[in-house]
Amino acid sequence: MASSPSTAKKRKRRTQAERRAGTRTALLEGTIDCLVEDGYAGTTTRRIAERAGVTLGAVQHHFGSKVGLLGEARRYITTQWFEELLSKVPPETLPARTRQELMLDQAWETYKGRYFQAALELVVAARTDPKLRETGIDAVRHLSRWNEVGSAVASPEIAGRPGLAELIETTQATMRGLALLTFGNDANPDTAWPATRAHLMAMGEAVLGDPDDLE
Repeated sequence: MASSPSTAKKRKRRTQAERRAGTRTALLEGTIDCLVEDGYAGTTTRRIAERAGVTLGAVQHHFGSKVGLLGEARRYITTQWFEELLSKVPPETLPARTRQELMLDQAWETYKGRYFQAALELVVAARTDPKLRETGIDAVRHLSRWNEVGSAVASPEIAGRPGLAELIETTQATMRGLALLTFGNDANPDTAWPATRAHLMAMGEAVLGDPDDLE
């Protein structure tokens, strides 16, 4: 039976740029999977390439070295992390206080996921790996830029206010510390989250004022 015109259509071939981007993304996602499932010690370029479904030479071609790949992975994690968070920004029709509480809840959820787990493996490894530690400088700058962009999108009523950048960094540090309770024991940090959120909201109000007065 002859194929119909619709089924006979050939699949559009990807451009070289699309193939390159696809390979890079596959390697970065493979890196995250390895870090989460195998830990830093088990994250080798061979395992990453296998997970990504590419040759080992693709790592060197696209990133130069393992350190180059891991450094880019830190930036990639931050970007994906924020894009996921910003895709869930509550509607502006809600009161500012409610929106901020919901955003804190959503941010906390991300700290229990794979991005934080992968990032933590890299941060701990960087303590004794000078080359990996060097990539942290750019990673911190990348995070700061995303904090600035993210606050403008998520909370335009407070974007750019004095003290906001430091408040965001303190909030993130608090969540990181609380999330660490899930490592190495059976503690459930969710039980401490409601009180932690209340403290963060109070701190935010002390720095920026009542959220509902800022709309």
